[in-house]
Amino acid sequence: MNNYFNNINSLKLINKWKFHLLIIVLISVILSIFFSSPAFIKPKYKSEAIIYPSNIIPYSSETATEQMLQLFMSTDIQKGIIKKFDLAKHYKIDTTKKHFKTILKKELESNILIKKTEYESVAIEVLDVDPVIACNIIKEMINLFNLKARTLQRTKTKEVVIIYKNLLDKKKKEIDSIENRINHIRTEYNILDYALQTKEATRQYAKINSSKSHASKILKNLEDKGGEFILLNKYFENITNSYNETKLKYDKSLSDLSKELTYTNLITSPVPADKKSYPVRWLIVFITTLATLFFSIIIIAVIENHKHFNYTD
Repeated sequence: MNNYFNNINSLKLINKWKFHLLIIVLISVILSIFFSSPAFIKPKYKSEAIIYPSNIIPYSSETATEQMLQLFMSTDIQKGIIKKFDLAKHYKIDTTKKHFKTILKKELESNILIKKTEYESVAIEVLDVDPVIACNIIKEMINLFNLKARTLQRTKTKEVVIIYKNLLDKKKKEIDSIENRINHIRTEYNILDYALQTKEATRQYAKINSSKSHASKILKNLEDKGGEFILLNKYFENITNSYNETKLKYDKSLSDLSKELTYTNLITSPVPADKKSYPVRWLIVFITTLATLFFSIIIIAVIENHKHFNYTD
């Protein structure tokens, strides 16, 4: 019941001051339209792009999209944009100020929005008073991103190339060492094919049945060095296969090192906007008018209460 009477009183109060409130609302509308005009707030134009990551090798547990976000937000890309478009001059920031770099960075960040979409792509939005510059900033960001990603990838690939090269050198030394030992056994002990020579020497030894025969000497050599010869040949075969596999990986890494890859798939390309996105004047006018009306009613209520208390006294 109290709420009902309070509402009645509020309506009576508004009705009593309706002309004053109407004039206040009209003034508020006129002033908000005026102060939200281009003379006071420069209109900004929005350019946007949607990008999918490509050819990116994620680190640890992060996804390719998360890595793309990190790179787009990197200081290197910010510095590249600032330098390319001379944003200190474009934003009219006094470079003689002590902390102008911080001011410039905050201004740039306020005009750029980079976010991950629900479809694992990255959306970039850039606001600027010049629609062409807004569009070109996104294009340059993509260009700098590709350069940054390529640099990181090549640095990582160079490390892999060095690892494979060292591994190849080590395996080559082992192969040469084993090959020299095998050649020594072949030369000094006349062992060429263990299985074949063993079979042939045994046949000749049995036929001649003489411990002083050539076959006897061959059998003695096979007995002394045959096991080592077999192990060396087996190891030689294994390490040669390992060397060839490593060589294939090394060649692939060298090939990757020289590739000019791009790391973005552009789904929505940025274009200069033909209509401003900021400020939204009708919203400014609406909120300003509503706020003015609200506070006017409060002030009027205070005035009326003050009059009521004075009258009672």
